[in-house]
Amino acid sequence: MVQLLKKLISKKQADISNNQNKIYITKYWHSFILINFFDKTLLFDPFFGNNTPVNFEFLEKADITKEEIPKLDAIFITHEHFDHFDKDAVEFLARRDSCPVVAPALVINQVNIENAQKRIIKIDDKIKVANIDVTVVPAQHPQAQYSVGFVLKNREKDIYFAGDTYDQNLDTKVDIAIVPCGGVFTMDLFEFVAFARKTEPKIAIPMHYNTFSLIKTNIDKLKERASEKLKNTKLIVLENNKKTEIKI
Repeated sequence: MVQLLKKLISKKQADISNNQNKIYITKYWHSFILINFFDKTLLFDPFFGNNTPVNFEFLEKADITKEEIPKLDAIFITHEHFDHFDKDAVEFLARRDSCPVVAPALVINQVNIENAQKRIIKIDDKIKVANIDVTVVPAQHPQAQYSVGFVLKNREKDIYFAGDTYDQNLDTKVDIAIVPCGGVFTMDLFEFVAFARKTEPKIAIPMHYNTFSLIKTNIDKLKERASEKLKNTKLIVLENNKKTEIKI
C-alpha cells in the first residue's frame, strides 16, 4: 500500500513537472484567454459578459465563472473597454491569488487592490512580471483612450497578445501571435492573414470574433485563406473553453 501511494505521488509530481515544461492556451471566448506559459499561468482581458450594452447582440457567451479560473501568476489587461476589463472579476482574482495586475493607468486606477499589486504600464515599457520579460507594444485602436499589446518572453519563447488593434505591423519576431480577426474595431480575417504573412510568427491564433453579431466572422474562410497564403505560419483556431497544448 505504501509503495502504491509513493508511485501515485511520484506520477503526480512528474505530471506537474511535465506540464510546467509546455505551453497551453485556453480561449474562454472573445479575447479572454489563459496562457500556461511553461511554469507561469497568465490571464488576459477577462470578460464574463457583465456590463455589456443592450445593443450588443450575443452570438455566444462565456461558459466559465470567475471562481473556476485557476490560480494565476499575473493578470494582463490591454485597455478599458467592457469586453476586455471586468473590474469585479479582476479584483476578485487579484485578491484571491495575490497576483499583479498589469494594465494602462486608466484601467489600474479603477481597480481596488493593494498598491503593490498594481503595475501601471505604457507603450514601449520593458518590465519583468512573474519572472517573465514583458514588452508593451502599441495597439492601433482609436475607440479606446489608451490601448496596448504585450510581447512576453519566457525560456527563449515569445508570445504576442495583440489586444484590440488594426495594426498589421510588429517590429519583432515571435513564436506565437494571438491576434483579433473580427473586423469592425480590429483587424478582419483578411488583415489577420496579411499580418501573419508580414510578421511570420510560427503560430497565429485568432481571437475577438463571433462573440457579437457585430463581429461575426466566417472562420472557414479564414482557414481557407490561411492555407493559401501562409507558408511559414501555422494557423491554430482554438475551441472555446478547451485547454490546448501549443507545440513550437
